[in-house]
Amino acid sequence: MPSSAALAPTVSLISLGCPRTLVDSELYLGRLQRVGFRAVDSVEGSDVAVINTCSFIQDAIKESIDTVLQAVELKKQGKLKAVVVAGCLVQRFKQDLIRELPDVDGFVGVDGFSDVDLVVQRALDRSGTGQGEQPRSLRPRPQVPHQGSRVTRAALTPPHYAYVKISEGCLKGCSFCVIPKIKGPLRSRPIDDVVAEAKQLVEERGARELIIVGQDTSDYGVDLYKRPRIAELMGTLARIGGVRWIRLLYCHPRGVSEELMHTIRDEPRICKYLDMAIEHADDLVLQQMNRGITQAQLRETIERLRSRIPAITLRTSVIVGFPGEPDAAFERLLRFLEEVQFERLGAFTYAREEGSASFRFPDQVPEGLKAERFERLMQVQQGIAAAVNARFIGHTREVVIDEPDASDPHQFVGRTSADCPEVDGQVYVRSEAPLSPGSFVPVQITDTLEYDLVGTVATTHR
Repeated sequence: MPSSAALAPTVSLISLGCPRTLVDSELYLGRLQRVGFRAVDSVEGSDVAVINTCSFIQDAIKESIDTVLQAVELKKQGKLKAVVVAGCLVQRFKQDLIRELPDVDGFVGVDGFSDVDLVVQRALDRSGTGQGEQPRSLRPRPQVPHQGSRVTRAALTPPHYAYVKISEGCLKGCSFCVIPKIKGPLRSRPIDDVVAEAKQLVEERGARELIIVGQDTSDYGVDLYKRPRIAELMGTLARIGGVRWIRLLYCHPRGVSEELMHTIRDEPRICKYLDMAIEHADDLVLQQMNRGITQAQLRETIERLRSRIPAITLRTSVIVGFPGEPDAAFERLLRFLEEVQFERLGAFTYAREEGSASFRFPDQVPEGLKAERFERLMQVQQGIAAAVNARFIGHTREVVIDEPDASDPHQFVGRTSADCPEVDGQVYVRSEAPLSPGSFVPVQITDTLEYDLVGTVATTHR
């Protein structure tokens, strides 16, 4: 590898999909930088483009393939020397991709963290030969990255927040999901490893908000310790010096224990926020989804959460149009959402994924009916979100500033502790004085938008 920075080959990286993929992308890019590659922002003009893909649903697959084809076209135009495809799409469709994408120079599966530099260098050396590099890392049970060693991650988020992936894989086996076939069963990272990485992100990157992710974080530790230890892990992370906020994503409602509720309630640095996907609220549909829970149990869990943590913000996700979902089941879901009033919600139309158990289910719902149900559900949630936001008018909330507003020098964009980056609402903050990204400021809320808040820096702020 060239020792001179001027001669070092340049690499650009496109990360598609969820925050879990983003963590993997930071690991890929960190390793490439460590061995001598120079990271650049633009794909066009870089020596090699690495595309870390998602294949969870058909829309994600299409986005991944389209992005790869765009990079291949740049290569054909001489604006790029090599293209490497990484991640879930490779793990799921490896041989098909090798056959159908001969202009791709290298492939890396979801466990290829230790091989990515070798694959990228070989792709660069062989670029233009039209022979795709065989994947080097496609074990059916991919290893948890960076376990037992110091983490080298390149920042792909603003420095004041970072995602921490605590596990790979899943034990639940939902009938609509192909992730266990891609990622394998649950593999948790040891508590000491997670804490060491979190400290490193705080001390070296300057992260003040840690966002904890995994396929199912509520099961964290079951494989290593024979019982869930997510509450213990969260409590330990909350004692790291320099951390202001810690938030937990991707819990299964079956795993939300009393211990976890008490930890969220009692630790000041843990955001009173929980991402807990319910997916549906009709008992028959839940059974067909293999969720292992009933509507009554969902209600009981939500009631306990709100009883023990009165200020909690609950984020959930739901699927409409699951095979065999009758009108009555959809109506029960709508009534449940109207009654429970989730503060944050993401909705999806059912995606029929080959390899999932539900792919073979009869009574697939027509696409037009899925779209109608999605629109009705989102109209209901818009009303709920408007009512939730209206409660904050006239109140002062702590807001982390993410960035200045490019359209107005006196406006800044931030979030409350009830809002996760990318998926939740924002706060548009007026301030005559400049506000630095990563600063925490008191903001008086003066107005609401559809999902966002508007406010001014409180006069007590200095």
